Amino acid sequence: MEKRLICGNKYQVKNETIALPVVLEGLPNEIVIEGTSLVLKSPFHVSLVCIWKIIEKYGVVIPDFESAIINDFCSFVETNDVQLLHFRDDFRFVTQNDLKSVIVMCEVSNLEKFFELINRKYSLQMESPPTHVTLYTLPSKSGIFVTDASDVEKLTRKIENPIGRSL
Repeated sequence: MEKRLICGNKYQVKNETIALPVVLEGLPNEIVIEGTSLVLKSPFHVSLVCIWKIIEKYGVVIPDFESAIINDFCSFVETNDVQLLHFRDDFRFVTQNDLKSVIVMCEVSNLEKFFELINRKYSLQMESPPTHVTLYTLPSKSGIFVTDASDVEKLTRKIENPIGRSL
């Protein structure tokens, strides 16, 4: 599925997920974690709202929920900039089935406030997602959705900084 730009072209939607594009340069093309070679994933982004996961996890049956959330998000960011604030010194090795990846956790402004808004509007009780950027994946494989604290606990574990410098 193609990604499309939304909200004045600052954000993108792909696979029912609203994301913030991120530019990272000067990273090694390949790293080895526990004997597994992982390759640089590019382009980079922070997944902000995984709409399909909300529908799946909370049993949402609202017609055209994806469009509604995208409209809510674009209205929200008119007065509440959602942007990358900084990367944390928190790198994680993520595994799920035959997928493996390395992510770096980050801080994003106003995202928690957006989730409070949609929780009220749609009578949901979602937590805001653990914001991160997928840096490396297995060759020709996708990243792994880490959408809540339970995913962080079950799918990830903290590792030493694999790139040898801060971001």
